[in-house]
Amino acid sequence: MRYMVFEAGGRAALSAELFFLHRANRGDGDSLLLADMDPLYREVPASDGAVVRMTEADAIALLADQEASRDVLIFPADELARQSKRDVQAHASSHPFSAVEPWYFRKRLMNERLADVTSGCTIRIPKTFSTERIFLRPDTMSAGSHGVRGMENTCITELVDVEREYVVDVDWLGDEPAIYPREVRIKHGYDKYIRFLPADGPLGTAVHEFVRAMRAGCAPLTRGIFHLQLIEDRQGHLFFVEYSKRISGTSAVNLVRGYNPFDTLAGAATPVRLDLFAEGTWYRYEDLLLSMHSLRP
Repeated sequence: MRYMVFEAGGRAALSAELFFLHRANRGDGDSLLLADMDPLYREVPASDGAVVRMTEADAIALLADQEASRDVLIFPADELARQSKRDVQAHASSHPFSAVEPWYFRKRLMNERLADVTSGCTIRIPKTFSTERIFLRPDTMSAGSHGVRGMENTCITELVDVEREYVVDVDWLGDEPAIYPREVRIKHGYDKYIRFLPADGPLGTAVHEFVRAMRAGCAPLTRGIFHLQLIEDRQGHLFFVEYSKRISGTSAVNLVRGYNPFDTLAGAATPVRLDLFAEGTWYRYEDLLLSMHSLRP
């Protein structure tokens, strides 16, 4: 099998590459095709003989050839925007692992749909304004057009007083969901500090309830791999922030917990190495990456 990843210069693509290099099941002939818009990316030496760097144009041309792309599976590590391109969409839609629908990218529609199917769950959907074309004006001390502006393509939700932030990777390729929750501290938009949380703890239990409600009310969202971003307010209430049908950017840190989508696809088990990192302890993202050399088969 050849696995293709778009936006290969991003952090999630790095996780995909680490997953591929650390597979317990190293199938003969498997390769990882990493595609990026920057043509210079193709000139960078590959990390392994089975890793191929290419331009996005080359990748799309490959997918347009039905015969040549027969053994290619799009591995969802990017924002999946490429799946809106005609040739990519046609190929991605042929496998539930990579198939997406346009509303997956619409935050307002996602909130509204999940509010219906997860009603009563511990994890709450923030109250969401039901239109994306809005007219903003100050509530007090305003006259005429002072401070007034219109906006389109907008999702308006209630403001949550954030106390903690979480990222949860979910693998539902088998009969039951495998859940890998972690608390994160974010700097410049990325996970800077990471604390592993148990799958059977309070957060993990709430996520199990939430994704099962998603499966019952909208099954396609839960087929394959995806991740959730959640927040907790100062009163201890959990709120949904975002869903993405792809691995999270720093998901490779879960290798020590037995998480590797490539192994799951191949029906193999990834070794668990929690002797390296304990649950409930804060680590730098960089510390977790530095450990990867000891995990590679």
